[in-house]
Amino acid sequence: MYRQQFLPVVKVLNWLLWVATLVVLTSLIIEFGFYISPREKQWLHRLDLLVVWFFSFQVLVKMAVSRDIWQYLRSRWFDVLLMLLILVQTTFLVRVMGVSLLREYLGGESLIRLTQVYILVIQVLLVLTFVRQLVVINRQVAGFKLHPSKVLLSSFLFIILLGTGLLLLPRSVNSGHHLSWLDALFTATSATCVTGLVVVDTGSFFSTQGQLIILALIQIGGLGIMTYSSFFAYLLRRSVTLREQSLLGEILNVENLSLIRKMLAYTVLVTGLFEFLGALGLYFALGSSYGSSGTRLYSAIFHSISAFCNAGFSLHSDNFVAFQQHWAVMGILMSLIVVGGLGFPVLMNLSGIRLVPGPRHRRQITVHTRLVLLTTAILLGVGMAGFLALEWHGTLSNLPLGGKLMNALFQSVTARTAGFNTVDITVTSVPAVLLLLFLMFVGASPGSTGGGIKTTTFSLLFTMIGAYARGKERIELFRRTIPIETVHRAIVILAFSLMFTFLANLVLVTTEHFNFVDIMFEVFSAYGTVGLSRGITPHLSAIGKAVIIVCMFFGRLGALTIALALASPGKKPRYEYPMENVMVG
Repeated sequence: MYRQQFLPVVKVLNWLLWVATLVVLTSLIIEFGFYISPREKQWLHRLDLLVVWFFSFQVLVKMAVSRDIWQYLRSRWFDVLLMLLILVQTTFLVRVMGVSLLREYLGGESLIRLTQVYILVIQVLLVLTFVRQLVVINRQVAGFKLHPSKVLLSSFLFIILLGTGLLLLPRSVNSGHHLSWLDALFTATSATCVTGLVVVDTGSFFSTQGQLIILALIQIGGLGIMTYSSFFAYLLRRSVTLREQSLLGEILNVENLSLIRKMLAYTVLVTGLFEFLGALGLYFALGSSYGSSGTRLYSAIFHSISAFCNAGFSLHSDNFVAFQQHWAVMGILMSLIVVGGLGFPVLMNLSGIRLVPGPRHRRQITVHTRLVLLTTAILLGVGMAGFLALEWHGTLSNLPLGGKLMNALFQSVTARTAGFNTVDITVTSVPAVLLLLFLMFVGASPGSTGGGIKTTTFSLLFTMIGAYARGKERIELFRRTIPIETVHRAIVILAFSLMFTFLANLVLVTTEHFNFVDIMFEVFSAYGTVGLSRGITPHLSAIGKAVIIVCMFFGRLGALTIALALASPGKKPRYEYPMENVMVG
């Protein structure tokens, strides 16, 4: 793309651009994370100006030394657009204020409103510049030739550690509060793994900035940083290598690489669409009595994202118990949770986008989609009926018939990895707790924002038991034979999940002094990335919190991902030992 004799210049500019990116991050973290004096803030603003002016300069130089300027404009349109925005607004500011006056205000102790707006726009451009650099990072990560499971695990670890550091910043919590590093790690893990278990009250403990950090972690954790960075790569029309496509295909569980672009676009756009519609609905459903328009809008956006990503974080100290007779709010939240928990492959299939080969004139509903929809409907119905029967004279006793039905359905929906609650979970009966344990363990569907062993895993295991009981050797669903490898994967997921939750319970029973039912509920809630609790989360010991952190992390990534990431893939043997039977059962 660049002329040969100028390649060393381009390499130096790229290296300086990485340095500038680190400067940007440091500047923004210092300004918005610490309490600093006006003079210190002014020095940071000057640094910001130098960075964006350098960005414009390096874009101009690269454009000048490129072999084909028009090709450069087409492939780097985002960089050129940012550069033009910087030049236009700088020119406008100079024209309005004059060079001498601009120098005086930018170099003085205070800034007038016009320069404050200019600095704000500069900071927005800095963030966009950082987004652009994520595309480059994405390509470099793909070039490492790591197994997709290791890439996924590493990306989640990176986001969790970054979130922990941001939550430890002084301005992330309200005045008079202090967050320990373990509680910061717990909160960051809970948000990134879209769980919702909390050790401190989100609404009163964290400042608005801290809440926005949590919200960003939820949004990134819901889909994964690789999804977003690859989406921006396509959006900016950057060429995506075959290695990147293969990596994304395995992460998104898409076999046809030609559908990667379509899957990415659909995933990000549908997420944004449903979260926007959910926020709009919640804004009007909350009503004017909730508070000011700004407070209501902020709450609507926060809870819409939290619901669609099945995170379960709430700004209310009692979660949604105060809304147990507010049917509009409950209905919107349930809709977001269910749609987010179905999985993007199912949503794409239902919208008519072909994910499997077939006649072009015919819309084909896959076996996966049918199984997810059927299992989801059955689990929601069983959960609602069971909770209604078990808590009729318990937590639902003070509600009218319609309220009983609605709240029973709400708990059936949210127990499937969402974590919101409209009834007091701490006083639910043991039978109801066991029902919720089952729903949390099964969880949502593959390719969704939820956790658990997944609905398809449960259905395949249930179908396998029925098939073997009838003497069948094949697993058949909807007139299709399920590959035996898929059934083996389901068995491995179940076995790993049971062993892991058993070990977690064993450790917590040894280190904590709570009721066994409460401990078991906490473990299943963490592993299923649900977020429901019987009130013991803030009172766990350091070891207890560490165990729950591991549970949330393993539960979000899944058994197979963890196993493949930790194990070294070996070559398939070309030999086979003699067969001999072993008695089982």
